[in-house]
Amino acid sequence: MFWKKSGVIVLLCAFLLLFTACSKDEAASGGSTDKKQSATLTVWIHPYVSDELKSRQNEVFKEMGERFKKEYPNVKVKFEEIPWANREQKILTALAAKQGPDVFYLIPDMMAQFADKGVLAPIDDLLGDYGKDDFDKTSLEAVTYKDKMYGLPLLKEVQTYFYNTKILKELGGDPNHLPQTWDEFNALAEKAVKKGYYARNYEGGNTPNATLYPYVWQAGGQVITDDGKIAINKSDAVKGFELVNNWYKNKMIPKDSINTIDHLPLFLEGKSLAYWGTGASLATMKEKGFKDYAIGSPLKNKEIATFGTTGMFVVSGNSENKKLAAQLVKSMTSTESLKAFNKLTKYVPPRKSAASIYNEDKDMKILTEYAKYAKPGVIHPVSRSVMPQIQAKLQEMMQGKKTPQQAADSAAKAIQEEMNK
Repeated sequence: MFWKKSGVIVLLCAFLLLFTACSKDEAASGGSTDKKQSATLTVWIHPYVSDELKSRQNEVFKEMGERFKKEYPNVKVKFEEIPWANREQKILTALAAKQGPDVFYLIPDMMAQFADKGVLAPIDDLLGDYGKDDFDKTSLEAVTYKDKMYGLPLLKEVQTYFYNTKILKELGGDPNHLPQTWDEFNALAEKAVKKGYYARNYEGGNTPNATLYPYVWQAGGQVITDDGKIAINKSDAVKGFELVNNWYKNKMIPKDSINTIDHLPLFLEGKSLAYWGTGASLATMKEKGFKDYAIGSPLKNKEIATFGTTGMFVVSGNSENKKLAAQLVKSMTSTESLKAFNKLTKYVPPRKSAASIYNEDKDMKILTEYAKYAKPGVIHPVSRSVMPQIQAKLQEMMQGKKTPQQAADSAAKAIQEEMNK
């Protein structure tokens, strides 16, 4: 009897060991996917380039689909382009109706909102090895919410200063020693105004990601803390409001800065010392034949910081083929895919192994270096919905209706009201 029981125990232990090993293997791969599986995966993308480059963008995504099909020959990948305008509502409406894509594009503040609504599938539950060490740390932080990864990074953006070297020299500046701090920039800005130039652009019709948050961060402040506390009206953050207010009061930025969305023409026409822009701005300068520029770093007050979104592909919680969709996301963010996409769009690739695309492009190499200072925005479920209110308070300040502290306090109140909903 003893030997029979022992035999049963041995067999049971062997079975448990085998089961545990299989479970570990499956976990390491995020769960197995049948490479002979038949399915159609729909991916919603956006116009990441100008109309002139649209055909090349289509080719890049076509190649991504073909690359995936080599591994999964029975899977059809459909790319459908939707416009940037109202994309948030369009996606949420489709997902609420249990429709929409298997894979789509998000940025971090939208990701947090969508994750909070429960419409995304955590991608780290679906994938094993995705080359984690090859992604830079900040890009992975940007796709993470409440300790769960909801996407894999496709692109990184960085905003920084482009200086008109002719105007800079006229003001006694040195293209080889560009401003590093608020004080250094403002000293040049005062000289620019005296000579009849604007110091820089300020496109107040755009979101606070570009018009306020970089200065809050540079001053050592936060909008919402990592543990969800409102900080936009704390003393360091208010310094960001004060900086913008001083620029406007002292005519360092144009009069229409309150609500305009595009000041690049002023820079190209030689009316502004500097332009706060991105790799896309640089591409436009080159297209227009503008050559008198030097690229400067984001500024520092207490710290060097700037805004630069991290674009990602995510998997819909509605997808009937989540594991397969996650494998597609992995393929679309591979080194080969990121090289092709980012070289075309002039974004910074989030994989270290793809950074070589800019080895021969000194300007993009500089922007790639500055990407380490870029924050992806405010990652919180209310961050998108409060942007119009924060923008409105900033505009009221510029109109003289509120002091910087009053504008910050009103913004804090708006955030609290949104959190209370």
